[in-house]
Amino acid sequence: MHCHILPGLDDGPKSEQESIQMLKLAKKQGIRGLIATPHHSHSYRQAGPRQIEELCRSLEKKAQAVIEPGFRIYPGQEIFYSEDVPEKLEKKEILTMAGSQYVLTEFLPGAPYSAIERAVRELTHAQYTPILAHVERYQALREGDRIEELAEFGACMQMNYRPIGGKWYSETTRWCRAVLKEGLIDFLGTDMHNTGTRQPETLKALVWMEKHLDNDYIQDIIYRNPGKILKNEKL
Repeated sequence: MHCHILPGLDDGPKSEQESIQMLKLAKKQGIRGLIATPHHSHSYRQAGPRQIEELCRSLEKKAQAVIEPGFRIYPGQEIFYSEDVPEKLEKKEILTMAGSQYVLTEFLPGAPYSAIERAVRELTHAQYTPILAHVERYQALREGDRIEELAEFGACMQMNYRPIGGKWYSETTRWCRAVLKEGLIDFLGTDMHNTGTRQPETLKALVWMEKHLDNDYIQDIIYRNPGKILKNEKL
């Protein structure tokens, strides 16, 4: 439910051929559908909702032909938060996740907690449910009970698979595993961008999770909770 799979829109794949290769790698790891989330930020050429939706339909059709007949690709965006985001969402200038009320939201790694909290409050006030993208990147969330506090305000938490399967001596890996053991994460995502340095990588994380986490919780964060996005249901 967090991946950069659409060609030519951001720092993801440059061609449809690379997109298909990424989807083939994802399928080998058990993925049968995804929400495409190209960046919406100042750093990339801004693709409109219609272009994203058309690319999703086109890539899905190709994937169903060459990978698996039931493969699904839903439109979404990873939105770098700014004050005008709620207005843009209301005007449908940017996309929620698969047409739901969920909004995949990102910040600079060094963003102060006050900025993240304000964004969560503004989005929830506008009747959206923010999903904080790759929470392991925000140093401000590693202090105290800040993740729990944001969850009380209505935010959901998404973590990338890759750091979970990292080395035990990595500070980020240790933090990710500790937070998962506390049950504070709602979604996992590959955040895949290409077939090289940022390809879909879930297996190392799954090996660790199967040893250390309750199976029901694993099913929630990798399967059932993303399904609730598609149904626009609350967690």
